[in-house]
Amino acid sequence: MKKKILISVACTLLLTMCLAVFAACKKSGDKVVITVGMWPEASQKADIEVFNKWKASFEADYPEYEIKPAAYTYSPDTVTAKAESGQLPTVFQTYFTEPQKLITSKYIADITDLLHEFGWYDKMDTTMREAVTSDGRVYGIPRDGYGLGLFLNLEMFYELGEIDKGADGKYILYDNDGAPLYPTTFADVKRVSELVVAEYENTYGMVILSANKNGGWQFSNMAWNFGASALQVNDGGKWKSALNSKGAVDALNWILDMRQNDLISSASSNSYMDWYRNIGSKTVAMAIAGSDALSLPVTNYNFNKDDIAFVPMPTGDGVSQNALYGGTPYVFSSKASKEQIKGAMLFLKYMGRSPEVDEVSTRAMEDGNRLAQSKGMPILPTIKPWVNEEYLTYANALEAQFVNVNMDYYKDFFSTIGTIKKAEEPYYCQEMYGYLDNAIQEVLSHPATANPQALLTTANGQFQTVLDKLK
Repeated sequence: MKKKILISVACTLLLTMCLAVFAACKKSGDKVVITVGMWPEASQKADIEVFNKWKASFEADYPEYEIKPAAYTYSPDTVTAKAESGQLPTVFQTYFTEPQKLITSKYIADITDLLHEFGWYDKMDTTMREAVTSDGRVYGIPRDGYGLGLFLNLEMFYELGEIDKGADGKYILYDNDGAPLYPTTFADVKRVSELVVAEYENTYGMVILSANKNGGWQFSNMAWNFGASALQVNDGGKWKSALNSKGAVDALNWILDMRQNDLISSASSNSYMDWYRNIGSKTVAMAIAGSDALSLPVTNYNFNKDDIAFVPMPTGDGVSQNALYGGTPYVFSSKASKEQIKGAMLFLKYMGRSPEVDEVSTRAMEDGNRLAQSKGMPILPTIKPWVNEEYLTYANALEAQFVNVNMDYYKDFFSTIGTIKKAEEPYYCQEMYGYLDNAIQEVLSHPATANPQALLTTANGQFQTVLDKLK
C-alpha cells in the first residue's frame, strides 16, 4: 500500500512538472497571431519589401505578436462564406457601403472601447466615422476617402485643339478669363467624344462601366447630376426605390445616345480595371474614376503622369453637380480576440495609418510616399481620415514635399470636393448597383431597342424587394 502511495505521489509530481514546463513553453514560445488582409500580392515585390519592414519593426517592439500576411481582396459576393468558415483575416479592407451589412451579420467587431483607449475616437473625420458606426458604436477605422471625378488624357485634348500649351510646355486648362476649357457638362463630354472618334481610329470618347457593380456605382453619381436628388427615398418611414426617377432615366438615355452614335465602346461588360486599361492603352480620352485610384494607368500601363488631369464630375442638367464620396475602412473580424484586434490596431500605426505623429508613424508615412515616388506614381493630396491638428500639419507638410504633379490640373477637383461631395445611398448599395449594371448592359448590348425607362422600372421593382427587408 505504501509503495502504491509513493508511486502515485511520484506520478503526480511528474505530471505537475510536465504541466509547468508546458506552461512555460506556451508563455515564452506562443505569440498572438494577427493576419493582415491588406498584404500586397506576391507580384508586388517593392510593396512587400516595405510591408516586411513594417512587420519587422512592429514585431521587434511587440514581441508577443506575430504578423501573418494575408493578401485578401474583399468581395461582397464571397464575404459571407469567408466569415462563416472563419477565414476572414484579423484586419481587412472593405468599402464604406459594406460595414452596416457586416455589422448586422456580426462579421466585424465593435472597436469603440479600443478607439477611446488609444485616444483615436475624437481624431477621426466625423463623416467617415459615421460610415462605420451603428447605434453609437464604431466598427472600423477609415484608411482614406475618395471622390468621383473625370479623368482626362491631356495629350489627346491638346491634339484635338481643345487645350493649348504654354511656353513652359505645360498644358493650359483655362481661358483668359479663367473659365475651364475641359468638359463641365455631359453635353461637353459628348462633343469632345465626337472629336475623338473623328480624329482617332478605334478610339472612343470615354469608357462606361457596366459590370461587377462598378457600373451602377458610377451611374448613381451620373443620375444625381442629371437631377435625381436621391435613388432611395424615405417615404414616411418606409424606404422606396427611385431608380426610375427622371434624373436616372435621363442619365441612362445619355449613355444610350453615346452608344447609338458609337462614341463609347460596344463592350457590354466593363469592370473597374477596364477604365484604367482603356485610359492606359489610350483607347479612350476620358473616364470616371475615384481620386484614390489615379495612379492605376501609370503603374499598370506606363501612362505619363504629366498627361493626367482630374476635374469635377460634369453636370447633366446644367444645375446639379455632385461627387460621389466614399472610401476604404479597415475592419476587424468578429472572431478575433481583443488581443488580436488591439495588435492589429497597433500595426496600423506602423503602416502610417493612425492619427499619431511619432517616429514610427511618420517613418511609415514617408515610406509610403517614397514607394510611390520610386514607381513614378502621381502623388496627390489625399482626402484625410484624421482631423487632429498635429496629424493634419504633418500630413500636409509631407504632401508639400512629395506631391509630384502640376496641381493646376487638379485644383478644381480638390477645391470643390468639400462642397459637392455626396455620400452613397444609405442601404444595400451593392445590390442596387448590380441591378443598375443590368440596365446599363442592356443599353450597351442592344442600343437599337433598349428602353431606359422600362429598364430602370424593372430595376426599380427588383431593388424595392431588397429595400422591403428594412424594418
